Amino acid sequence: MKDIDDSIQDDLEETKDDRDSIHEENPEWDGSESELVADDDAESYEIPETGIKISYVMTREEMVRCLYHSNIYKTKGSRAVFASVLFGAAAVIFAVAYFTTNQYQPANLFFSIFSLVMIVLIWLVPFLHIRSMAKVMANGKTIEAEVYPDHIDIGQGAGAWEIDLDGNCELMEFDNIFMIALPDGRNFAIPERVIEPEIYNEFKAILIAGTKPQDE
Repeated sequence: MKDIDDSIQDDLEETKDDRDSIHEENPEWDGSESELVADDDAESYEIPETGIKISYVMTREEMVRCLYHSNIYKTKGSRAVFASVLFGAAAVIFAVAYFTTNQYQPANLFFSIFSLVMIVLIWLVPFLHIRSMAKVMANGKTIEAEVYPDHIDIGQGAGAWEIDLDGNCELMEFDNIFMIALPDGRNFAIPERVIEPEIYNEFKAILIAGTKPQDE
């Protein structure tokens, strides 16, 4: 009898460990409900595929991250650093020319200040514009999507649209967000927090199989 009790206890501990490992696969999950659904659009001769239905609201900070990675500004990152170095060097050169000459040419002072202003604008304008756009786009609207192995259905009714997972879209993963870049320039983001831990690996596998990495 003791052996049976020990065996049952071992099974319970293994089950607990399995559940813990599953939940560790997506620690960012916020409790949002995901569910498996059948593809209602499948033809009569096709076997309906099982999809994953998700529903969520994008936050402003998530929108900021998505806009930053969408490359709406070309001058950022290494380009911004390079441009800042050039303008910084110009500012120093014109400042030295202004203060080391006896004539104190106003043009040298102007170009020195202008170069410093350009450095500020290179970093400040994209930051402010992106945050302003994110505030407008994060309007509290609920996004509903059904993810199938070969496509993603987004929305319902007249505003519904579809993403084909045929390898032509690019997949980015950053800051606990999946973002799909379409060939036509549109982007679609899915926060990892809305995916239940039990289906997280399957969900991610579908996206990876139907897209290509961004750097290809």
